[in-house]
Amino acid sequence: MNVHAIDTRKSHHISVQGNMQSQADREAFFSLLLPGSHKELELTFFDARILPADVMTAIKSFMAANKTIKLKINVFHRYLGSYFYRLGLQCHVMQQHSPEYRETKKIRAIALGGSAGSLDKIMAIMAKLPPRDISVFIVQHILENEPNYLGEILERSTAFKVVPVTGNITVRPNCVYIAPPAHHMIVENGKIRLSTGAKLNFARPSIQVTFESLADEYRDGLIAVMLCGYGDDGSKALALLKEYGATTLIEDPEDCDARDLLINAWKTGLIDYKFPLPELSSYLARIIEPENLKIDETELKRFFNGLNDHYGYDYRHYNVQSATRRIARVMADNRIYSFKRFEEFVMQDQDLFENLFLECSINVTEFFRNPLTFLSIRQKVLTYLDSFPHIKIWSAGCSTGQEAVTLAIMLDELGILHKSQIYASDINPYVVEEAQNGIYSLEMIDASRENYKLSGGSGDFDNYFIIRDGYAQVKPHLKERILYFQHSLLNKGVFNEFHLVLCRNVLIYFDQTLQTAVLDLFFRSLDMNGFLVLGESESIASYPIGFQIFDKPNKIFKKII
Repeated sequence: MNVHAIDTRKSHHISVQGNMQSQADREAFFSLLLPGSHKELELTFFDARILPADVMTAIKSFMAANKTIKLKINVFHRYLGSYFYRLGLQCHVMQQHSPEYRETKKIRAIALGGSAGSLDKIMAIMAKLPPRDISVFIVQHILENEPNYLGEILERSTAFKVVPVTGNITVRPNCVYIAPPAHHMIVENGKIRLSTGAKLNFARPSIQVTFESLADEYRDGLIAVMLCGYGDDGSKALALLKEYGATTLIEDPEDCDARDLLINAWKTGLIDYKFPLPELSSYLARIIEPENLKIDETELKRFFNGLNDHYGYDYRHYNVQSATRRIARVMADNRIYSFKRFEEFVMQDQDLFENLFLECSINVTEFFRNPLTFLSIRQKVLTYLDSFPHIKIWSAGCSTGQEAVTLAIMLDELGILHKSQIYASDINPYVVEEAQNGIYSLEMIDASRENYKLSGGSGDFDNYFIIRDGYAQVKPHLKERILYFQHSLLNKGVFNEFHLVLCRNVLIYFDQTLQTAVLDLFFRSLDMNGFLVLGESESIASYPIGFQIFDKPNKIFKKII
């Protein structure tokens, strides 16, 4: 059985391994998704990239019926996380791999806090930290009547500039700021101020005071690190740090004689990572983003050849600038700064390739997107196709299905849905499954009503969906006329003869060679006098012989040969 439940005093935990395609697993999940005396429901999905429709609707329905229960969702794959988000469910994407080269936040500041036994640890970390465009703040418990020599020591071992903290100074990048004896160090609005207020957690300077001010100042651009010491100073700051998205780390307590500070922090459950000191130092050094990330075009072409050979996905004719931006984004997200190293990791790591694949799969869509185009299709194209005994339409690059559903709605309103078949394809298998589910948020329905009217819709847009429990599901009579499947436009074969092909704002990501090949595929896939609809962002300069402009403003073309 791949579905398990564990209960604590206040929480009901359900953990799911596998993709939930088995009916037995889904039934097991449904049997555990029951209200009880718990105040919190925690769901963890270890393997799934996407979930079946009945699982998603069961979760939405459960929460609608049990509004007093707090829902916490953990997932290990970001696509599933984004799917939950699109349906209005917040979730936490867990760290799946060793953080050897992965981190998802752009770091602007690092905070180090410690007490007894932390001096050597701070020095070791700073010695390995490369100079970057970040600020470092250090809070160490020291006796108030004794000077702090840490700054003088660090000047000899760190590449950062050590700035004496006297109060009311402006924070600069590539600098280290050390809380002075007998003062709390507070960072606000880009400046540091000092306070002689009462001790907090028996300490002044207090880790908690500085960490809380930094949480508000840097939010998810902060890494807060706790090192050896006694007491629990800093533990109460963790809730605010996590609320604002900061990353929290502690040194492994086994490294320290004075370990109370670390044990108390770990007990909060709000620590992201626990490392021995060497790993902690290496982790911090690796995730600081360099200022300039450049990718050589020759290396890029070699990389694409390798992806095609290794994974069977052909990016060799993608637009170089677009592809470079997306690769750079994945590299930054995973804190990989050498393109050569990135290439090695992708070829070794299926999950990292999947991150790149998802980044290169553009999924921007909505119902009746560009409504005037659909108004033209409704009035000029579909009325013409009404004379055909059977109508076949291809939505190429269908994303999460809104375009295909839009077509089905228009066909239904014209009374010709019963003799129509819509083929909807995308290279991304996860968006295809999401489209097959046919579940959308109520916010998306709200945002689409105006587009529906502008496209010539005369009925009630909501009537095409089953509205319940905070979600909308496409009605069966529309879904049964849509066939979703995974397909790459780089395939050369023609799989059907269509009367209408839509491929909107996809070609802009291809180079000229691939654009020509794909347009030729569409030409060969169209029936005589069939129609092709392209996106508003695509140029009409390279359309092949055999098409004539049918509606220039809306990028609709007609096959003439």
